Amino acid sequence: MIGLTVLPGTTIERCGRTQLKDIVHYFDSEIVFTPDQVHEPFLQDTLPDSVEVMTQPLARGRATQIACDDDTRIVWASTPAELEETIQLTQTGAPEDRPECYILSDQLSVSVDLIDLEAHLDGLAEYRAPFDEHDAVDAFTHLTIEANPKYRAEWDGIDVQGVMPGANKQQGASGAGVAHFELQDDGVVGERTRELGNFGLQAVDQVGRARAATLRDAGIQSRQDLASASVHEISQLSKFGQKTARTAIESAQVIEHGEIRKAPGASLPANDPIFIDIETDGLNPTVIWLIGVYLPSQDDRYMPFIETDPAKPAAALEAFLSWLSEHGANRPIVAYNGWDFDFPVIEEHIVEHCPQYFDFWDSTHRFDLYDWAVRQNNALLPGLTNKLDDVAPALGWDPLDTGLTGAEVGRLFQRYAANPCPATELDWERHKRYCEDDVRALAHIYDQVETATQRLTTSSRGSTSTTEDSTSQGTLDDF
Repeated sequence: MIGLTVLPGTTIERCGRTQLKDIVHYFDSEIVFTPDQVHEPFLQDTLPDSVEVMTQPLARGRATQIACDDDTRIVWASTPAELEETIQLTQTGAPEDRPECYILSDQLSVSVDLIDLEAHLDGLAEYRAPFDEHDAVDAFTHLTIEANPKYRAEWDGIDVQGVMPGANKQQGASGAGVAHFELQDDGVVGERTRELGNFGLQAVDQVGRARAATLRDAGIQSRQDLASASVHEISQLSKFGQKTARTAIESAQVIEHGEIRKAPGASLPANDPIFIDIETDGLNPTVIWLIGVYLPSQDDRYMPFIETDPAKPAAALEAFLSWLSEHGANRPIVAYNGWDFDFPVIEEHIVEHCPQYFDFWDSTHRFDLYDWAVRQNNALLPGLTNKLDDVAPALGWDPLDTGLTGAEVGRLFQRYAANPCPATELDWERHKRYCEDDVRALAHIYDQVETATQRLTTSSRGSTSTTEDSTSQGTLDDF
């Protein structure tokens, strides 16, 4: 596995040294790529020697191997000659002994026709010619800096993954973003994106670019500095008052100390919870193929309700509802960001596939821990964002290294559903572990919230982000 972090020029121009170090620490980056060589000195001066800095090569003619281990390699190659060299370099030896190869390039550009609602991959014919000549079309994963990280599609056998935040405004991504990819030996790309404002001082509630600059001018360079500052000291600064200063300091303390603070009087449901997480085929799902249920009070029991046949969209849901109707009476059903994804998706699929359970489902007690904590201001959670996969590790959760993300899970199931065969079939055990890890992480957060004794000192909270404070599943960032 190779960890590749991609920073567009816009991000680096706005990025301070503390933020850059925070980004690399957060993603555990091995390689940091930015297209413009003008930014290379700043990256080299700021980052440790263990991080490889890569910019777009100016000299053409030879492919550039960026990194390689026993199982995975990444190569910069864009001209036909460089692609030819890469194919010859990587296609020697027995196929089972060859490392998975990712080609990073600027030659494949995604354009969107907003009138006909069609996407086009410009440069495809010239790019793929060397692969056709060597019958090696499906032997590589192709990374393009001319498409956004949320873009992945197959064009006549060319598997294309965008990597550059803000590469195409038609795809709805801002310019000052950060993207990270875990390039794995089976072609799976564990993609995550964040905004620059999720790092450094701007990760703190009520602190955006202007207030972060004010703090730095006053000698407050990091979240650690802010966490140890006094309310009086910060409230004297421009753009800060008593309430804003108190909120910012408290948010910094929560992030740096990895703790939870609850609002006075805030409480969780009294009855024993049932924790759930669902896996679907995308943002607008046509099937719920896996429902993970975790019952920590019942001997740490985990139950996956799964159906691997795409032609049976009701099977997993019906099995779950049958079990729930018998064993879930008067127990809260707990999900993370459930009101935005899990709960309405389940309801829609009940109406379509299992209407006999609608009245039962409608009568259940559903509880969204994210909504209760963040939107209802009942708790301040640690983590650079309020995503499940940020909050749980900040509270000591050690996630399983499945290499999957919500986006990859949805994409891989879509591919399998479109052509069920051994070549596209999912590693079902791996995907079950991914779901189980998410639902156990949810229960860990819930337990930490329930036992937290620290109390919020501010009566209300603000947020510097309206798009990033959400769970890793059920957002446009994932599907």
